[in-house]
Amino acid sequence: MTDTAIMPETATPIVKAVDIAYIRFSAPDLDAMERFVNDFGLVVVHRDDEVLISRGLEPMPFLHVVHRGPAKFMGWAFEVESEGDLDALADAVPGCSPVHDIGGVEGELGGGKRVHFVEPITGFVLEAVHGQQAEPLAPRRDRITYNHAGVDDRVGVEQDVSGNRYPIKKDPGPPEVYRLGHVVAAVPPGAHQAFMRFLENTFGMLVSDAARMIIPPGAEEHFPPPLVELIKSTGSDVMFQFMRMDRGAAETDHHSMLVLPLMDGTPEAQFSHAAFEVFSMDDVFRGHMHFRERAAEGAPYALAWGVGRHVYGSQIYDYWHDPYGHVHEHMCDGDRVDASYGPNTIDMTDPGQLGDNGGNQWGPTVEESGVHNLNGPQCDPRFADRPDEIRASLLSRDLSELQHVVDAI
Repeated sequence: MTDTAIMPETATPIVKAVDIAYIRFSAPDLDAMERFVNDFGLVVVHRDDEVLISRGLEPMPFLHVVHRGPAKFMGWAFEVESEGDLDALADAVPGCSPVHDIGGVEGELGGGKRVHFVEPITGFVLEAVHGQQAEPLAPRRDRITYNHAGVDDRVGVEQDVSGNRYPIKKDPGPPEVYRLGHVVAAVPPGAHQAFMRFLENTFGMLVSDAARMIIPPGAEEHFPPPLVELIKSTGSDVMFQFMRMDRGAAETDHHSMLVLPLMDGTPEAQFSHAAFEVFSMDDVFRGHMHFRERAAEGAPYALAWGVGRHVYGSQIYDYWHDPYGHVHEHMCDGDRVDASYGPNTIDMTDPGQLGDNGGNQWGPTVEESGVHNLNGPQCDPRFADRPDEIRASLLSRDLSELQHVVDAI
């Protein structure tokens, strides 16, 4: 079998993206989504009857866009280095729009230029942007200084990570989101490998860690039958890939994309989750406590997975389903690497690679959490109780009701 993860590069990529810029949704109730983004720690920069736009503290005009429409994840944007990169995408990618000024409210917020297209393997709307500008937002609190055993960086100052010493409250309030870290897509088996190659060849993404599932002859009985059939159906043993930007000697996140195979038979690609960076482990736990209290009060949020620390990427994480089941992650302390890192191979047949706690250094076990964030909004514990039209729109990549939005991007 061909190993996609370590196959030598066969073509120069069209461009080399430098970051993930923002994610885009639609939802029938923008009021519910506005409450969610505020609880998550984003800053709303525009709201009208048709769109909700939010940002973090980093100097980017927005990170999160929600249009009024059916409950659906639409796609995301890559940031590229130059307008010439946008020209290259417009010339080389079938169905790509011409290069144009970012218009409407989004252009008013940060200017810049972009292209967009509907990616045919997944059906996601992919965008590329350059030249957006915004001033950073000042955090409300200073960064936390920690005392590590034997190294005391905080002396004579009480630790008050959320203004919550007196009065002591159950709900510390939301953390502050700094930036968008990564996006994860779950794609039907076989197609997920084609999408990995698309990301390599179109946006120059590099493989950091790739999971392989090699099942020796006669060992099939030791693995779940659906997993065996999935591997046999793909024509490759690559299960998933953590992928990062190629920024040469400059450091970048261990992964800006993770591509997973859909394991539950859902026929169309799904949004698994997006991760947003906060400043510290205390901020991750702060978000967990805030969402836990809000959910207890009746807010439409559900815990997906957390709190824990990953192995691959090392992030301390906490994942929650939003009002429509899409998973948003608070994370901090991820690995930073340059282009010389990897690619590394994760042998999924080695029990030491994942273990009972699902690849965590510490955190909830698979049995405790079910790792419910991975496949898409259908893993939300409330999904079966949603109206038929909501369930259908969440899982479908059909953009016909949103064509006016796509045309305006």
